[in-house]
Amino acid sequence: MMNRHISQISKEVEKLYLSDNRPWIVGLSGGKDSTCITQLIYDMLLNLPPEERRKEVHVVSSNTLVESPFIDALIKEKLNKIRNSAKKDKLPIIVEQLKPELNDTFWVNLIGRGYPSPNKWFRWCTDRLKIRPTTKYILNQVKQNGEVIIVLGARKSESETRAQTMGKYEIADFKLRKHQTISGAYVYTPIEDLEVGEVWDYLLQVPSPWGDNNQELQALYQMADKEIAFTLDKNTPAGGDSRFGCWVCTVVKQDRSVEGLIEDGETWLEPLLEFRNWLKKIRDDPTFRESVRKNDRKRKILAEKMGEDFISPEHRGHKILGPFTFEARHEIMKRLMQLQESVSNKKISLISPEEIKAIETIWIYEGDTISTITDVLKSASAEGFVNDTMLPDQFANGSECLSKICEKNGVSLDLVGQLMAVEKDFSSLSRRIGIYDRLEKVIDEYFMREYYNSNGRQ
Repeated sequence: MMNRHISQISKEVEKLYLSDNRPWIVGLSGGKDSTCITQLIYDMLLNLPPEERRKEVHVVSSNTLVESPFIDALIKEKLNKIRNSAKKDKLPIIVEQLKPELNDTFWVNLIGRGYPSPNKWFRWCTDRLKIRPTTKYILNQVKQNGEVIIVLGARKSESETRAQTMGKYEIADFKLRKHQTISGAYVYTPIEDLEVGEVWDYLLQVPSPWGDNNQELQALYQMADKEIAFTLDKNTPAGGDSRFGCWVCTVVKQDRSVEGLIEDGETWLEPLLEFRNWLKKIRDDPTFRESVRKNDRKRKILAEKMGEDFISPEHRGHKILGPFTFEARHEIMKRLMQLQESVSNKKISLISPEEIKAIETIWIYEGDTISTITDVLKSASAEGFVNDTMLPDQFANGSECLSKICEKNGVSLDLVGQLMAVEKDFSSLSRRIGIYDRLEKVIDEYFMREYYNSNGRQ
């Protein structure tokens, strides 16, 4: 039997649902609080007459593509159960798992662009992997419906900061709050006043309507020490301390998430933990980083040309380093592909072929050697991923003709190869808008890097 607080919340949820036509977007992280509110809403819909289930409820979950493989499987299973059960029960529930755009994925930024492993001062991952996909989805629903209500399982007792944040923008009716950045979106947190014990009492006493075993969820929490919330803004804490975080999370000092799973018998995760620790270690190693940021490189070259001193910017008393060097990116890619091979029997994907293609494109555009991606994959014994390369036919076929022409005219073979790769990249487009800007950028990047390298990258 539900306690008095839960019963009141259920009535409030039903009243708000029936009060207007604004669709709901329910954030499901897979944790206890988001599971609680999703279950409450599902049961509310199930108890309504079919003719009153007149508006959609979108259950959305974020997949960063670098989730802990163990947890990723559990969340996907939960989403499938909700989707299939809602279809059987004829409920207006739409289940979606959101993921970042290819250009925003973790590996495309870290290996492709050389972004340093995230830390608490440069936590670039949260926005790209979670906030942008969620915001895009919400904006699309606002565009279609005018207004939407975002339902979250946030609770005030989780932290003092959370309680203060939830006190802002509150509207009297139903405790709705205006979303801080999205016009037309309102946030609803129906279980905000519940204590953790009340959440567990509900989950363990009321059977999951889609057939989940909430005892298993509780067992998972008994081995964890922190909650992970559905992310809508940059104030949400990193998830590496929880059982629901990213396996590559370098924001936290120690990854208790994967460590705990290994202690529980998931020893196949040990190589992933070692790789994550290595990524954290090399982050601040100057031998793995450019000496200046990309945006500062032109300023440095211009200062040297004018005989002036260039003062590198600092943060907290330390010189700000640039991106990972190409050599570092090659090594990260090589180790990641070897790691992918080591977990192949688990049938999980650590990086997709599309991401490898995007990384190759960035490397070439930034001035890396034209055949590098192929060489790196072969060195990692990952030849199976060498498909649809941007390598121009003249290079792929080993033709010496182009090399002789370049040598005769004093033109860099690498630069010509990069320009040809750009042309090949644009060849499939019916309208090749932007190709000249891209070619100019490649040329500019090449000569800037040549100057930079000739001066010892100082």
